[in-house]
Amino acid sequence: MKTSATARLLRSADSRLRLAALGKNFRIAVLTLTGVALIALLCSRLLALLPSHWLTPLTLLAVPALALAVALAFFRRPAPAQVARTVDARAGSKELFLTATLIEQSPGEFRDIVLDQAEERAGQLSVAKLMPLRWMPGARDVLLAFAALYAAVLWLPQLDPFKMDAKRQETSKQTERLIETKKITALRKEELKEKGSALSEQVEQALAKLDKTLKEVKPGERDINAKKLNEEAQDFSELWKKTTASLPKEVLEKAAQQFGDAQQRQEMKDLINKLKKGDSEGLKQAMEKLRQEMQKIAQQPEGADKREQLEKIAKQLGQMASQMREQLGDKGVNEALQRALEQMDMSKLKDLAKDALDGANESMKLGEDELKRLGEMFKDAQNLEDALKNLAAAKQLNDKGQLDGDKAQQAGANSQQDYEKLYKDLLAQMGEGGEGEGEGEGQQGKGKNGKGKAGQNPGTGNGGTVGEDDTAKSDFKKEKDKVQLGAGKLLMEWKEEGVGETGQKASDYQQAVRAVKQGVSEAIRNEQVPPGYHSAIQKYFDRLPEKSTK
Repeated sequence: MKTSATARLLRSADSRLRLAALGKNFRIAVLTLTGVALIALLCSRLLALLPSHWLTPLTLLAVPALALAVALAFFRRPAPAQVARTVDARAGSKELFLTATLIEQSPGEFRDIVLDQAEERAGQLSVAKLMPLRWMPGARDVLLAFAALYAAVLWLPQLDPFKMDAKRQETSKQTERLIETKKITALRKEELKEKGSALSEQVEQALAKLDKTLKEVKPGERDINAKKLNEEAQDFSELWKKTTASLPKEVLEKAAQQFGDAQQRQEMKDLINKLKKGDSEGLKQAMEKLRQEMQKIAQQPEGADKREQLEKIAKQLGQMASQMREQLGDKGVNEALQRALEQMDMSKLKDLAKDALDGANESMKLGEDELKRLGEMFKDAQNLEDALKNLAAAKQLNDKGQLDGDKAQQAGANSQQDYEKLYKDLLAQMGEGGEGEGEGEGQQGKGKNGKGKAGQNPGTGNGGTVGEDDTAKSDFKKEKDKVQLGAGKLLMEWKEEGVGETGQKASDYQQAVRAVKQGVSEAIRNEQVPPGYHSAIQKYFDRLPEKSTK
């Protein structure tokens, strides 16, 4: 356009028309969205049909942002002809600017005359007066709508006539708990991978070292052998304590004190015995069977039949968990099975059914890993206990100069059971079985010596003569000797005048008790005391008072 005044006028008019159109779109979008939000808020607060956390003072800030996006989406820039027609309508110029806009690119006889008139008229007009921006009414409507919406958010009460909000809150809590339990299961799996085999490797190395020591001992080196055996006993005692510290103490006590109890359930007896031998396959197979059945049920469509089958599986798993908690008391196994039961219970919620069953599946897999770990730990503990018993037997053989590593090599001893059999036979050959009992078998006219039943030293007995008559009367009388039950004769009495040294006596008593306590651990290791009883013996001496009660 050649006339600069006309161009400036139309350009300014175009800008104002665009702002007005955008403002109108924004106002309409805000009012519409505010109305929708208010309806949703009423449904949420009064009927609880929608979650309450959807509509809060913070989330409602999205209304103006969304309204602006809608306003921009529906905005259309006005055409030049529309701008010129609007200016003509406001200025009363009878389509002068419209004609000037359309005739600018067309040659004609009256072209210059029209453009000159438009230029002259444009210099007389002000766009601000022709098209004032009346934003106050729209801003008022927007602010009132926002004020009403925020007032409703702040003061409208929360009602729950259909208990829908309570269900949503419960589902939300269960979702958070499910995420937490799955994270705990994953962390425990990683922990088992990192630390599971570390202790077993130490046990294997200690057993290999002991095997080498027992095969290198010489009968003529009793002092050297004794030193090596004491060092081995010390190491195995510490390793046994470390191993059994991770085992459930209740199992050790029941295995030591209630083994063979007729009232104990046979299934749990078998379980404890198998675990003590390191065999956890029975329980693992039972749990694996339940897990596979649960997976099959999870793939079935939702319905009453599926819920009934899941209830049955959960009941079986609950019984298994209860028995293992009572008879084993292992923390890792208990927690894994309890998480599986909890996740199976969460699967009753429709929104969490799939994720909850997946979590229960992983928890049951972890339970199988925990059982495997527990079986390996019991196996290690049994091997260590056997090693301590063999060390005690080796000390007895060494004291008699009969401990010979060559005999172990010749017997092909490799395991602790092999050493136990070998040392038992050697001790029996040395006469550790005791003296035999004599059984005389009489012959007519003379007695003959009888041979003992057990031991290297046979007992002897004289048989009676055939002519004896047990029914013959005699002067034998059954009498009881009058044994003195009171105090015996006082052999010596020492009396001293003055006050007794009570402080010194109390100190001597305390020192004696402390010495006994300090020597208990060493005495337990040196004597043939089964490791299962170490804890009870140690507790007895630990409870001894260090102050005299007299």
